[in-house]
This record gives sequence, structure tokens and C-alpha cells, in this order.
Amino acid sequence: MNRRAFIRASLISSTALAIPAFAQSRATKNVGHVMTVNGFLDASEMGMTLTHEHLFADLRSFEEQRRQTLELDVDEIIEVVLPHLERARSLGCRTLIDCTATHLGRSPALLRRLSAASGLNVLTVTGSYLAANGHFVPDYAKAETVDQLARRWIGEWQGGIEDTGVRPGLIKLGMNGGPLTSLEEKVFRAAVETHRETGLTIGTHIGPWGEPEPGFCGASASQMLAVLEKAQVSPSAWIWFHAQNEKDPSHHVRAAKIGAWVSFDGLSPETLAEHIELVKRLRTHELLNRVLVSHDAGWYTAGEPRGGNFRTFDTVFTEFIPALRTAGFKEDEITQLFVRNPAEAFAIRKRTT
Repeated sequence: MNRRAFIRASLISSTALAIPAFAQSRATKNVGHVMTVNGFLDASEMGMTLTHEHLFADLRSFEEQRRQTLELDVDEIIEVVLPHLERARSLGCRTLIDCTATHLGRSPALLRRLSAASGLNVLTVTGSYLAANGHFVPDYAKAETVDQLARRWIGEWQGGIEDTGVRPGLIKLGMNGGPLTSLEEKVFRAAVETHRETGLTIGTHIGPWGEPEPGFCGASASQMLAVLEKAQVSPSAWIWFHAQNEKDPSHHVRAAKIGAWVSFDGLSPETLAEHIELVKRLRTHELLNRVLVSHDAGWYTAGEPRGGNFRTFDTVFTEFIPALRTAGFKEDEITQLFVRNPAEAFAIRKRTT
């Protein structure tokens, strides 16, 4: 499967959507604050939120990135990306989580400019990405101890990322799937330490290229949940990104039942029916309050002409929400998915047991 050359895998009229009131929806309780690229924001003010997207990426290996820094035309990037953000905002979006990991093109200063130009709240990340068979793993992730990695990420929380002053709103990790390697377990334990000091939520990409066998991604999820339990950190401090990669739904149910966030974030017109069924299943188990939905879209990619094929952020609004209504979902349930759940999931607080 081509995921923006190996990572990304895994305009319909809006006149029928009737979502102006939905666009203004707020979380119904005060759950704390989130950290945007512009500073703290009351989580109740996040509104309609896309919880896993990508605005800019550099998909060269870590070694390639270290050897050569690309000269980027930031004005061109903004010219290409901004209309997609403006379109999302016009459809009701108010907050977007940019999950582009460290060493995959994370660009806090660019995100701050795009946030200001679009009027969207944007969050960025700290952490380490070990998926893609180690393509993006920096040397320090292998060499440093759990505590050293945690101090590195805590430092970004306390002092900002590099010289931008932008602070992360999420700890983003990437795992290949299957039983955790020793490196993956070390990095996850460092994320748990970081959460215990900062209150930042941990979000983990789980999945290899292609279509894994049932249980392959669930094995990683189960091990990470066990690490959280041993550290006396609540499962609610953890988001399972790309949970749709796990084809055995019992793993989704188990993770949600014990309090983790289960994120189905591969939404596209081609996967619409699959995502409807995934959400319906957890609703049947009365677990809708543990579900997140997003596209994993965007991907202006460095080195490709005008960033390559940028995928839009429309499907949630133009197809998914109408399909939920057709399937019998009430407006409050839709607000649960896109307003209350993200506010709860990304609120900064230390979630210990």
C-alpha cells in the first residue's frame, strides 16, 4: 500500500449538511486546557475537531534529512494548504490536530502561520516515530535511556520546540505492530514518564505497511495498555491511532472498555462504509464516548512538485456525518464524537490510577 510513498496509507456540496449550530458546539463540561501552537486553549472551546491530520511532511529517511536540509518555499506551502483549511473551517471545523511526528517534517512555525491565516486552532506533537521499519528513527532514540528521552520531551513542553516557542499538545509515537520490540517498549515507557510529569496525552500509531493479520496491531495495543497499568497511569491517557488497521474488532472493544481512546482515522470516500461500521459497533457496546474519527489526510510532501497530491479534509463533513444521520445517529451522538470526545482526549491533565 502506498502511504504517501509508503506512510500515508494506513468537493461534494455542503448545502445539505445543515451544520451551523454544530459548528458552534462546545464540550458540555470543563475538562481543562489543551496546548495549541498559539498557547493554552480551554478544551471546551475546541469545537468541532479533526483529531489526526497532516499539513506538511518530509518523508525522507532520518539519515537523508540529517545529510541535507531542503530549502522550502514556505509561501508556496501556505498557498497550497491554506485553502483546504479554510474549506474545513467553512464546513464547521474549529480545531485540527497535526499528528506529523518528530523527524517526519514536524514544523511548529509553519503550523503557527497556518493557524493564524485559517482561524483554526492547531496542535502539534513531541515524541518519537519508530514505525516504517525504523526509517525515521534518530540515533538518540536508540542511545538514550527512558529517563533521558522523557527529559528531552519534557524539555519541549517546558521550553518550546527548538527556537519557536511552540509547545506540543500531544506525545506522538509510531509502532510497527506485533509484539513490541525492546526499543518500542523503551520509547513507550519514556512517553508514560513524560505524561506523568506534563499531563500530555500519548497517541500511538500502530501498524505496518499493507494489511496486517487480525490481532497483529492488537498485540501492540495490549502490551502498551499493560505498561500503562504497571505505571498506574489511566488508559484514558492513551489514544490508539489507526485502530482501523486491526481487523479483529474485539481488540477495539477491549481497549475502549478499559478506558483507552480508539481512533478510526483513515476516513476517505473509499473507506466510508468501513468507518461507519466501526463506529456503529462501538456504539452498540455503549462505547461511543471512547471513539475518535479523522482522515489522516493532507500531506503536503517536501520534495514533490507543489507538495504532491494533497488530500482534503472534507469527507467527515460531506459524507461521514450525513451517513451517520442516515444510520440513525442523533445530533448529540455526533457532537459526542467530534466535540466532547476530542476535548476530553486532548485535555492536559495527569491521568493516574
